[in-house]
Amino acid sequence: MIRGVIVVLGMLVLGAESASAQIIDSRLGRSEPIAWTSLGVGWLQQQGLCDPDSSACWEFGSAAQFRASLEMPMGRGASFGIVGTTARVPLTYSGGSVNACGSCDADANVSQIFGNVHIGGGSGFHQVIDLNAGMTLFSNFRSTAGSKLGPGKMVSAFSFAVGYGFGYALSERLQIMMLQDYGMVIHKRLPGDPSNTAQQTSTRVGLRYGLGSKGRGF
Repeated sequence: MIRGVIVVLGMLVLGAESASAQIIDSRLGRSEPIAWTSLGVGWLQQQGLCDPDSSACWEFGSAAQFRASLEMPMGRGASFGIVGTTARVPLTYSGGSVNACGSCDADANVSQIFGNVHIGGGSGFHQVIDLNAGMTLFSNFRSTAGSKLGPGKMVSAFSFAVGYGFGYALSERLQIMMLQDYGMVIHKRLPGDPSNTAQQTSTRVGLRYGLGSKGRGF
């Protein structure tokens, strides 16, 4: 009887040591990404603007917007980096001093380059906050018939946006996200126009993936 108890205790001790060793090896073998990248698609709604340089007004519609980012970790689920977006947006183009039309249907590229701070991460469901500031770029204005509108140069305007939503970690390196972005474009003021700002909103989904690896201890 005593011999049997000793054998059982010995097996339990050996099993505990083996499990402890596996846990230590697992922790030592774990790593965290050296950078994060994300790809997403959303639905952009851009409020209208008037441009003093071309003396034209742009009444934008809505369109699909594509987004990519590259971020460096700061710890505790936060990261910072750069974000780029692009969309081909329909609009009504009115007035203008060069290559103008009275009022015609057109399309234009609406792109963005932002510095970004991303907050949120961890296992399972988690909250996500994106803070963005940079420039919105308007270019390649063309009527639906294909003729060029405006002077043909890119127009830039300072912009900022805040995104809030939720993510879910499929693994330590792969997350899915859904966010709502609220932004503001601040442009040059057109004489006689009391407003020089326009709102932007976007509902987007995306994937976020960790690149590379660096060792992580206990």
